[in-house]
Amino acid sequence: MWIFGRLKDDSGSALIMAIMMLVLLTVIGISALNNTDLELSIAGNEKAHKMAFYFAEGGNEVSKELVEVAIQERGWLDNAADPITLNKVTVTDKNFFLSQIDAVANSIYPDSAANRDATVNFGTGTTGLLFDVNTVLSSGGAVQMIAGYEGKGKGSASGGAWAIYDIRSQHDGLNNSQARVWSQWLHLL
Repeated sequence: MWIFGRLKDDSGSALIMAIMMLVLLTVIGISALNNTDLELSIAGNEKAHKMAFYFAEGGNEVSKELVEVAIQERGWLDNAADPITLNKVTVTDKNFFLSQIDAVANSIYPDSAANRDATVNFGTGTTGLLFDVNTVLSSGGAVQMIAGYEGKGKGSASGGAWAIYDIRSQHDGLNNSQARVWSQWLHLL
């Protein structure tokens, strides 16, 4: 009889309900912490990949100026230093602007030191640059102008060539992030 009398007494039920609520809130809290940790990891990876893309695109912009400087200098006149370092740019192949490796057809990227013509050091990680050039004859044009009322005119014809540079930039950054940017640069000869 003593047992049944004890079951009818509900004086300890508040304690049991409080413990069950604490267990439930602890499970919800642990789940929220795991979810927050996952979201922070996703945000960090997204930031790393965006930074890699912007650094690769920045390397591509630097490479266009590098091509123009190399062409203007007719190559790098300083043969003593190999490689050449210009601020944050290190040129490992001085004749990169003459390279005809056909990086597009051979699917070559500056993913290793052997495939890089230059590197750009900004941000974290490494930005590698790879160049190849194809020269193409441009279509010519002719212009005839009539000088005055005599009907005598001057004529001129022109033609020429241009160099099309395939520029590949690849940045390897934080958390194994990687971005590749490919562009073409047209230089009139």
